[in-house]
Amino acid sequence: MPKIILYVSLTVLGIVFLSLGYSKELRSAYIKYSHQLTDEDLKKANNQSIFVNFPNKSQQFKLSEIGIEVLRDKKIDIKEEKFRIFRNNLEKELQYLSKNPSISLEKNEFYILGDDAKITLDTDKFLNDLNLENLLTKNEIRVVPHFNEDFSASQNAQQNQVLIDKMTKEALLIKIGRKVFSLDSQTLKSFTSKYQDEDQKEIVRLEKSKIEDYLKTLSAKFKLPAEINASEAAQKLTTHLMFRLTEDVHTKTLVLPITSSHKLEADLHPKFIEVNKSNQRAYFFENGKLVRELVISTGVTWETPTGSFKVLNKVPMTISYSGIWYMPWYLPIGTINGPFYFGFHEIPYQVSYNGMIYSRDPETIGSPATGGCIQILKGQAKEVYDWAEVGTPVYITEN
Repeated sequence: MPKIILYVSLTVLGIVFLSLGYSKELRSAYIKYSHQLTDEDLKKANNQSIFVNFPNKSQQFKLSEIGIEVLRDKKIDIKEEKFRIFRNNLEKELQYLSKNPSISLEKNEFYILGDDAKITLDTDKFLNDLNLENLLTKNEIRVVPHFNEDFSASQNAQQNQVLIDKMTKEALLIKIGRKVFSLDSQTLKSFTSKYQDEDQKEIVRLEKSKIEDYLKTLSAKFKLPAEINASEAAQKLTTHLMFRLTEDVHTKTLVLPITSSHKLEADLHPKFIEVNKSNQRAYFFENGKLVRELVISTGVTWETPTGSFKVLNKVPMTISYSGIWYMPWYLPIGTINGPFYFGFHEIPYQVSYNGMIYSRDPETIGSPATGGCIQILKGQAKEVYDWAEVGTPVYITEN
């Protein structure tokens, strides 16, 4: 069975290091690798795992699985037949990249090559990344393979346009505090740009800076009830659009983050709560300090009233007046529209006739969504319930 032998030597480098008076660390590094490998060195190297990072996953391999063995005399023995099987299986799996989008959420970029593309592993670079020094000194080796891509530029561009159309065809509603804006298809497309990489492949990028500029323009043009956090909002919108390429995204409304602040002095009471309707935030104060800030939702069908209130009771579970919604961790604070009580509670849910549970969409948090109550995310509501006391003052304000 044929073999490929790679010879690795540090002798010349060692002479240079020693003659030029390099640091003690470099000299000791040369000495360590100038003699034959010990049993411990061999065991460490040959039991080494490598992690190969693909566009959509990271896969772990043992050296023996891909046909690589480190020998005592510092040679790396590559068993050609076993490595060929590894490479062929890898390339067969990678053909999905020609028919499916390659997406980078870190760079906010995507592309697709087209059905006729052929993708092969850059074997030389892959093996160079597994050099002897790495195998002996690193506890974990991560290899980001380079793939040789043979593709049609016209198919690449055509399929990229299909992806752009898919990502932007549905209008998107954004909520900033209590204001709602609709971003149509053309607006969403204006956030994209295209460029060619070193392999002449067309790549589409969502420009976060363009989204930030657009949001800042909205803030300048319209009187918003709250100051938008443009950077965080742009990232949230970018991520949402990228996920439209990967799955069926049902959410058509995004509540964008805002820069919020409370109106009341922190030492107004030993313990109290301020709910700011304009910011859709609740602020919790104790002993003269702001101890917590939560994104909440106030009323939309019935407007949550402003004014001074207090926690009247603590009820682990209640049900809405309509008899439809279960509302966990209920803290009633006052009445609305006559005899109807309102207060804090967790995002409500319904139970169908066959026992299925349907919760209100958590994306409603951050904008008006209730019948007058103040809803809080699951988990956070229980913490508020435990923190609050009967009699704790509650102030509902609006800028």
